[in-house]
Amino acid sequence: MKKVTSIALIAATTLSLSAFAPLAETAQASAWQMKYIDVWYRIKIKKTTKVKRIKNGKLAYQNRVIGHYTLHKGSIVQTTYSGHEGYEFIIKSPHKYKMTNKYGYSAHFKKGSFTVIKHLK
Repeated sequence: MKKVTSIALIAATTLSLSAFAPLAETAQASAWQMKYIDVWYRIKIKKTTKVKRIKNGKLAYQNRVIGHYTLHKGSIVQTTYSGHEGYEFIIKSPHKYKMTNKYGYSAHFKKGSFTVIKHLK
């Protein structure tokens, strides 16, 4: 009976922790990603990329994905690399991807999927 209880406890713990897995960053950033950390760049998209809309919670672990968008080839947006709190590359633009206290946008870029047009700030 004790064995069954401990297996059930382990399973419940694993399932509850997996709810936070999509926003958890487990790996370190690559060298090419670290180049873009804490500095804003205006970029032009070379490859179609998926963007997540994230609703910010009161605490970082309460952030959750509430929608998906697509950045198409040729789009121009501003970005910086964050790598924590569920954000990879933070995206903002004056029209569609406006960041607020409630919402933010995060893209999962691969190496070579954008070119830098201008260095901001």
